[in-house]
Amino acid sequence: MKKNKPLTFGKVVKTVPEGMVGFVYAVHLNDGRVYYGIKKLYKKIRRKPLKGKKRVRIDYVESDWKTYQTSNTYIQEQIQQDKVFSYEVLTWCESVTEMKATEAYIQLKEYLYGDWEDMINEMINLRLRIRK
Repeated sequence: MKKNKPLTFGKVVKTVPEGMVGFVYAVHLNDGRVYYGIKKLYKKIRRKPLKGKKRVRIDYVESDWKTYQTSNTYIQEQIQQDKVFSYEVLTWCESVTEMKATEAYIQLKEYLYGDWEDMINEMINLRLRIRK
């Protein structure tokens, strides 16, 4: 994680810092447990080729990040029951690799310092593309 990026804890996000592709977030429950996740700001959509062409067109459109809560079904149930304390953006990231690595770093740090019981994440799944 780069040192020069400010962390935004519990603030309402209205603007995105320049050049960012996503963020790492944390959802805190009332019982003290926490869930960590990532969200991309843009999603890739594939369009049919133009008439007479064979190549599939690829466009990027803004994702649902402004209204996104989480993909975890347990957390979604807790949100429906009003048991979620807070949702916060931990850090903004400039690449998908940085997002995934930062999320895994936070989870592994929780595990190493003995706070694993307080995490809702059941798995650390890390598959990175390291560009040369």
